Amino acid sequence: MGPVERDDSDRDDSDRERSYEATFARQHRQLDAMFDGLLLALRSDAGELHGVRERFAALRDALEAHVDQEDRLYYPAVRALRPVYRPQIEQLFDAHETFRARLGEIDASLANGAAADARAALGEFARAFALHEAAEEQMLRSIDAELAAAAAETPLP
Repeated sequence: MGPVERDDSDRDDSDRERSYEATFARQHRQLDAMFDGLLLALRSDAGELHGVRERFAALRDALEAHVDQEDRLYYPAVRALRPVYRPQIEQLFDAHETFRARLGEIDASLANGAAADARAALGEFARAFALHEAAEEQMLRSIDAELAAAAAETPLP
């Protein structure tokens, strides 16, 4: 039986959609939207912190799930299989711990009714997280490109 002809013309797009970079980028955009909504709520609902605290809890839970997925599932494997990325991954782990601590501080500000403090801290947090996302996505693009190149260079027997 000879080789099977198939149409791979859309393979690049579907491969990109399944890449880790694309997966995490989608999650990052969802988190960005949650940050934007929470910051808007903090500006407009300063007197009504109950709704703001609910939005913050949803953001905190989503962010915790996201970084937990990275810390427990994805980055340990990358660190083991691609040692060249270990220093960057260690920086990401450190940033995740800092983000967790900052979320606790912002939560305390909201619990104490300090909307202005929470708004300022959340704005700083969102900016730091955006920089973190950009660095993370760049690293993931590099890893995805390396894996694609290795797969293309390694024919099956």
